[in-house]
Amino acid sequence: MKTTDIQIIDNGVLVTRSFEEALKFHRGNAYWGCALAFRMLQYAAQLLSREKTWERQDLTIESGHPGPGVRDTIEYVTGCVSAGRFQLTCTTCETRCVSDMDYSWRVNDGKHYLTLRLADGIVSSEFLQLLDIINRNEADEHHYERLESLKKAMMEKIWSLDLEQAFPDARFIRA
Repeated sequence: MKTTDIQIIDNGVLVTRSFEEALKFHRGNAYWGCALAFRMLQYAAQLLSREKTWERQDLTIESGHPGPGVRDTIEYVTGCVSAGRFQLTCTTCETRCVSDMDYSWRVNDGKHYLTLRLADGIVSSEFLQLLDIINRNEADEHHYERLESLKKAMMEKIWSLDLEQAFPDARFIRA
């Protein structure tokens, strides 16, 4: 079983953040987005904590994904949203999943600059098509049921992959 925790320094204190608590913090139905962001942050923590554990106060995050599960998980782990160190880089102004969102993130800890992009094939084209149908208010019960099935499958997939497989094109650069 893969670990479901992330360690991070918060005002000089080492804290542990769990996926289960991220889901509770979110309080919504975007569990796929929570899992996606949590796995991305696990990889960021691994890469940015090579010399010492990463610190919340040093982080800035840019996200191409506007979804509430992603945003809430980033806030729960890093505090970047409420601290004003979070920026959306996608073209939408909406805080929901849309078919043309970008599954990429930039994380900066002041010393290192990290870019992460989700591997192709994890998000299905059917999922993106369903988002369009739902966002146009054209969905029926079958569409919502299928969306839930796809979200569960993608969540299982992201947890089954090693971080390097889920985010294969990670770039780590000294700032």
